[in-house]
Amino acid sequence: MDIKQDNIERIQTQIDMIRQESRTLSYRIERMMDQRKALSEEKNRLKDRLEAVNAIPTKELIEGTNEALSSLSIRV
Repeated sequence: MDIKQDNIERIQTQIDMIRQESRTLSYRIERMMDQRKALSEEKNRLKDRLEAVNAIPTKELIEGTNEALSSLSIRV
């Protein structure tokens, strides 16, 4: 092969490698965006639960806790 052909093949190989890396990064980005969305949804669910708990008067929380504790038993 001549030098020109070698250079063409080398450049084409570099282009192919860059394309592959780009596809890999696109996949990672998509996966991370899905993970971010899931985390955001979980955070919102937890915020809703916190809001619901804060809406319950403290007296009812204590009574509910005491009632739940009274029905617990220790298994040996």
